[in-house]
Amino acid sequence: MARIEDVQRDKLAARQQALYDEIMRTRPRGKLSGPFSVWIHRPDIAEPANALANCFRVSPTLDKRLIELIVLLVCRDATTQYAWSAHFNLAREAGLSSETIEAIRARRRPEFGRDDERVVYDLVTELLASKKVSAATYGRAEAALGRDRIIEAVTCAGFYGMIGLVLNTFEIPPQPGGDILT
Repeated sequence: MARIEDVQRDKLAARQQALYDEIMRTRPRGKLSGPFSVWIHRPDIAEPANALANCFRVSPTLDKRLIELIVLLVCRDATTQYAWSAHFNLAREAGLSSETIEAIRARRRPEFGRDDERVVYDLVTELLASKKVSAATYGRAEAALGRDRIIEAVTCAGFYGMIGLVLNTFEIPPQPGGDILT
């Protein structure tokens, strides 16, 4: 059970209602959920977080398949149930194979058929494990992705790491009917 009550739009202040509407404009859910159900209480956090989320959701320069790979890696690392349940199907729709998703769930290195997935996996898993990236890993990532996409990949990992901390602290449960991590 979540440590924070469900958000009811009509009980929010005017600024929060406008923000609620803006957040919901790009999300297909019927109600505000996930980290925004926490952040809505602090609009000064929710507004820039929504803008950053939309960099990855609406207008990424990385392929959405790679964004979803990053999200699943970070979710698995922190066992973030809500985000995993929200991104499991998005990852499949974006083109990640079921084998890759299941390997991530099992904390195994996937057998990648695509070089860009292998490079992003190595970059993000090294970053999560050591909080830095070796020269060799950076060099491979730079050759495959370029500097700007490395910035995007690392920022996405950090952003979803922050999301995981919020979701886990406030015990936000998985989406109803969503895939569950064990």
